[in-house]
Amino acid sequence: MSKKKNTLKDLDEFLKQQAASLVQPTPLSEKVVEKETPRPVIPSGEEPQEETISTETILRNLNELSVQEGPAFRKKLYDLIIRSVESQARSTPEDKMLINTALYLKSGSQWKETIRAYWRDKA
Repeated sequence: MSKKKNTLKDLDEFLKQQAASLVQPTPLSEKVVEKETPRPVIPSGEEPQEETISTETILRNLNELSVQEGPAFRKKLYDLIIRSVESQARSTPEDKMLINTALYLKSGSQWKETIRAYWRDKA
């Protein structure tokens, strides 16, 4: 019997290999810095809108934004993915793979230079 291929595993191995050949990442134990998320400033006299944050409202807002932005939406979505993963308290290998994938999709043929520059700036 033939073995089933796991394309996500293959992609993960490929991206790890490429990332390792581009830049040696700094161990997380060496740099632990907590980022403080900025709180929105509400002008005086205005009541904050109470809308429950859920995946459904986020998806609806992303759909509306994609209609407004048109073709430029994809690059903004990739930036949003990168920024949201960066804001997580703990970074996992899957987070790094997601960032590398978003950078790859965003950068086109210059993906190697973009990924190299991104991780160099994060070191």
